[in-house]
Amino acid sequence: MRWIRISVKTLPESEEAISNLLMEMGSGGVQLEGESTDSHEVTVTAYFPPDDMIGERVSRISRLLEDMRKLGMDVGAGRVSLESLDEQDWTEGWKEFFKPLPVGERILVAPSWEDISEFASRDIVIQIDPGMAFGTGGHSTTLLCLELLEYVLKGGERVVDVGTGSGILSIAAAKLGADEITAIDVDERAIKVAEENFHLNGVEYRTNIICGELLNPVNDRYDIIVSNISSKMISSMIPDFSSYLTSNGKLILSGILKREISEIQSELESHDLVVLETRFHEEWAAILGKTPA
Repeated sequence: MRWIRISVKTLPESEEAISNLLMEMGSGGVQLEGESTDSHEVTVTAYFPPDDMIGERVSRISRLLEDMRKLGMDVGAGRVSLESLDEQDWTEGWKEFFKPLPVGERILVAPSWEDISEFASRDIVIQIDPGMAFGTGGHSTTLLCLELLEYVLKGGERVVDVGTGSGILSIAAAKLGADEITAIDVDERAIKVAEENFHLNGVEYRTNIICGELLNPVNDRYDIIVSNISSKMISSMIPDFSSYLTSNGKLILSGILKREISEIQSELESHDLVVLETRFHEEWAAILGKTPA
């Protein structure tokens, strides 16, 4: 089978919107290459089957880039390119992209084919295999959430992962000692990928996965809410967080650009949520918050 690789050269501030569109159009994942800083361009890449929708996909990306320009967003080169690959090249392309990634003090994110003997001191190993690129730990927002999960989890907690994607944050929560994890995603393709990853990592017995939008599918209280989605969607959930958290429950939120952090913090505080810590990586930010004791 052949595959079509669509690559978009842009700036970090446009990366999230382009990645979301590529996933919406049916890509099983996205790759991000280049220096993800405000002044350097990045390339967002996704793979698709060579069907009769390729032209429409390129047109939709071009329209999105044009719309962002009209809104005053700097998309950099905003260049879309196509490349045809055979099955072997596609598989090897994913393998070249994924290398073992140490995160925090204990976590290692690694594909199954890589030798990880040099990371023997890492006791939390999360396996993600080809075709499951969205949420591999390499993106700043995922990395920040993994670090905060390691920092917050003590064992025995109930966790809800909103916008689970590949399931990497739910897997981390399970391996760090959470008793019960509910993973939610609106995309049925993401649900399938997450289920496969849960089995690959042996955590399916502690994870319940639901297809639905944000926190709407659940009616319960949790010790920890973790969500790595867009700041706009995070903002929409802020008024409801207290209804889903236990007393002194924790919030781990990312998908937030540095320039958006003050607004999100203010919204949290206006709903009686306490901001404990803010962490940054490149142009992205993550917030650790909590409900009052």
